Amino acid sequence: MYKILGNTVLKTGQQMEVGVISAPDASHAEEIMKFLGHKPGIFKWHIDRCVTESMDALETRFYVGKVEDAIITNIMTVEHEGIGILGHVFTLPDERRKGACKGAMAFQMEDFRQRKGRALYLGTGYDGHPYHIYKGFGFESVIPESGFMKYYVNSDFEETYFSPSSVKTKSVEWCDWSKITALSSITCGPVLRNLKWRSYGPTNFEAGFLIFKQDLEANDVYHDAKMLVSSDGAIVGWGTLSRDTRWRPEIAVLDIFFHPNFADDASLLLSSLSFPDFKVQCYVEHTAEDKVAILEDVGFISEGRLLNQFTYLDMPYDVLVFARQG
Repeated sequence: MYKILGNTVLKTGQQMEVGVISAPDASHAEEIMKFLGHKPGIFKWHIDRCVTESMDALETRFYVGKVEDAIITNIMTVEHEGIGILGHVFTLPDERRKGACKGAMAFQMEDFRQRKGRALYLGTGYDGHPYHIYKGFGFESVIPESGFMKYYVNSDFEETYFSPSSVKTKSVEWCDWSKITALSSITCGPVLRNLKWRSYGPTNFEAGFLIFKQDLEANDVYHDAKMLVSSDGAIVGWGTLSRDTRWRPEIAVLDIFFHPNFADDASLLLSSLSFPDFKVQCYVEHTAEDKVAILEDVGFISEGRLLNQFTYLDMPYDVLVFARQG
């Protein structure tokens, strides 16, 4: 469905119509796929699917600016329950520096607020021209001097969204995309968050989730994966068991991360995972004492300590290796 949101005047004096295409939309599928056809394969995988088929509860919207009925600029959002990722911001080279992107984004941001949106995340180069456009619309760096940016409709979003509550576990769905990024953006908790995803500290999962989801569907990378969900619908923890192909016979790697407010629920997340009948290892930074205690409670034993294994923000970290036999 295409909905006109309004019009804006470009610096050239041309009128640009701004509208939103809510996927799936077969009548606009070819138009969107052609305009964003330059996107790398993992992103194209989602674009080509979402315009033609429903992807559980994931909401994908393409905010487009049109001149003479032809798209010249686009902004995509993927959302669920008011949590979103903003991406695929692209303007045709000949139409840049005319105000097209800013014009479309003004309508997109207002539409997000009108739909009771709560938080948006995006990734861009730090301190570049796009960074300052986003900053002008209220986005700010998740950590200082970072192009990973966040926008909260209400300043207390993070405090309320991750407030303690009852939880449950579930399998991974498309609609988890932006919510995983909300969790991965937190600045509290361990630095080493997921070894398989190479996630250290606050991380934007705009691309990472697509790789994760594609691997899950391929059914030969992960033994299991589960999400821990609060009563407010927030993803407050994840657990993955991936195959470590560096070793023979088979070894699996357990990655588990959770918001500190839900440390007491991490055992539920672990118990929901289907462990393989072979050895499972888990790598934990030396400062993550709560994670160490949880692992030991379910039968993991220490196998060693890797000294100064990685550095984050100029601080060295040791990594503890824990293991459990199948």
